[in-house]
Amino acid sequence: MAENKKSFIAYSDWQETFEELSNEEAGKLVKHLFNYVNDKNPEASDKLTKMCFIPIKQSLKRDLVKYDNYIDKQRVNGKKGGRPKKNPTLSEETQPFLEKPKKADSVNDSVSVNDNESDTNKQKTKKEKIEGFLKWFNYQKKVHNGTLGKFKMLTKTDENNLFKLLKVYNHKDFEEAIPKMYASDWAKENQMFTPTHFLRNDNFNKYLNQELVSKFKANPNLNPAN
Repeated sequence: MAENKKSFIAYSDWQETFEELSNEEAGKLVKHLFNYVNDKNPEASDKLTKMCFIPIKQSLKRDLVKYDNYIDKQRVNGKKGGRPKKNPTLSEETQPFLEKPKKADSVNDSVSVNDNESDTNKQKTKKEKIEGFLKWFNYQKKVHNGTLGKFKMLTKTDENNLFKLLKVYNHKDFEEAIPKMYASDWAKENQMFTPTHFLRNDNFNKYLNQELVSKFKANPNLNPAN
C-alpha cells in the first residue's frame, strides 16, 4: 500500500472466486488479502490460497500504480499552480464525459474527490457524465466501424463500472483502450463492441495493457488517441 493509504478497491467480479471456496478457504483468502494490503508480506498458508490470490494481487498492483501516478500528477500540477489546461486539439467528440474534470483539492484513498456539492448537483453531474460517455462511445464506433453507434442508455451495472473506472483512469486511458477493443480479433468475431463489454474492469484492463495491432501502428491516424 502507498504511504498513508488506508483503503483499497475491491471488485465485484472477485465474488466468483469466493463462491467456489468453502467458508474456511474463503476466510483464509480474506485474511491473506488484508495482511497483504497492510504490508505484512504474508506467505500463503496453502497452494489454493496462493493461486486464488494471484489475480487479486495483480488488480491491487495495477490500482496502486494508477493511484501513485494520480498523486504524482496532482503534486506536479499543484507546483505549477493547478491542473494544466486541456489540449485544445482534442475533439470535443472524443472526451465529452470528462469535460468537467475532477477537482484536485481533496483526494481520498480511492482517488475520489470531495467537491462539497449538493446531492442534486452530484446527480446532475453523474447524469451528464453518463450521457457524455454514450456520446463518446457512439462516436468511437463511427471512427472504427464507419457507422455512428446508437447506444442510448447504460444498465445500472454499466453505470457502476463506468464510475469505478473513472476513479482510477483518465481520458487518455479510455482513448488508448477503445481502439484496441475494435482491433481485437476476438471482439470482432463476437461483435462485442458494446458499453457493457468495454466497461467491465477485466476487459478494460486487458485492452488497455495489450499491444495495438499492426494496422493501427501502420496508420496512426486511425487511432483517435494520437
